[in-house]
Amino acid sequence: MEDIKKMLIYFRNALAFSYSWLVLCSALVGAMLGKDAVISVAFLLKLLLLCAWGSFSFVFAFFSKFMKKRGFVFDLTIFFVMFVPVEILAFYWMKIFTGKGFTAFWIAFVAIVLVCYFTALLIDVLIMRRRAKEYTQKLLEYNAKKSA
Repeated sequence: MEDIKKMLIYFRNALAFSYSWLVLCSALVGAMLGKDAVISVAFLLKLLLLCAWGSFSFVFAFFSKFMKKRGFVFDLTIFFVMFVPVEILAFYWMKIFTGKGFTAFWIAFVAIVLVCYFTALLIDVLIMRRRAKEYTQKLLEYNAKKSA
């Protein structure tokens, strides 16, 4: 029961953060586009559903017992596989990437997703694994001193 409560707290926090951030970004973009850009209640509800799915995917991929001990890269891949197709469908549903520049928007979207994924992979491979080795070495040294 405690694990479910913890996951619900993570879900709530992720949903609150992502939804407030995207509403703020939508309002800023709407203000930059001028009078023609209107944020409707329907758009906000669609945005809430997208954020809810993203939050669920995030909590499932990174905090569920099922995904424990699988590794960061595996968790990240599961998150992207769960979230990106739904995000694409939501963008179609919300009519975000329509009109002029349609192809350019999708190319930018794909580029951003790939850059984020590969940046996370590089951080994991180049920094986190090295730190894990250092931590393990320090822990072994500590245990050797303690037992001697």
